[in-house]
Amino acid sequence: MAFNFMRFFNQKGKNADEQGEKTLSVRKQRCPQNHRCPSVSACPFGALSQVGYAAPVVDYAKCTGCGKCTRYCMPRALVIRRQ
Repeated sequence: MAFNFMRFFNQKGKNADEQGEKTLSVRKQRCPQNHRCPSVSACPFGALSQVGYAAPVVDYAKCTGCGKCTRYCMPRALVIRRQ
């Protein structure tokens, strides 16, 4: 079992418990839902899936909150939030 430093530490070195867990949200109203989502293939953990041209769906068991997918979403339908 590998330790995930990106999930445990934020940029200031505080652990996730002190800062709140990062969670990916899909804002369906911002997603054009007219093409294959480039963020699905950009996710290094395979946490996003898409059926047809529908908005992507997050597998929270796989998502680490790294935010890489948000860089490929031009309409900003994918956002990282702290809980």
